[in-house]
Amino acid sequence: NTINFLFFICCRALIFPLLIREGKPTPFFTFVLALLFCVFNGYLQGRSLTTYATYPPGWLADSRFITGLLGWLIGMAINIHSDHILRNLRKPGETGYKIPRG
Repeated sequence: NTINFLFFICCRALIFPLLIREGKPTPFFTFVLALLFCVFNGYLQGRSLTTYATYPPGWLADSRFITGLLGWLIGMAINIHSDHILRNLRKPGETGYKIPRG
């Protein structure tokens, strides 16, 4: 789960912003607050999963883990597809907000 979380955060924080077409600049203060929140949240979740959580033998083969992993994979695929749709709503050179229709 920690690997899944880190993968999602990397996609959301690094890959998605690099793929966005031109838009309005993000205020620096907003960027710093979002960065601090993500770092603190990631630290707390990572610390909880690696230090305080207990994993019984065979937990990787447990039906709850497999169901959760499948749910995460499906959700990640939907997220990547939705991001692709949102990125392509604007035509080159446009900076306004667009709302998907249909």
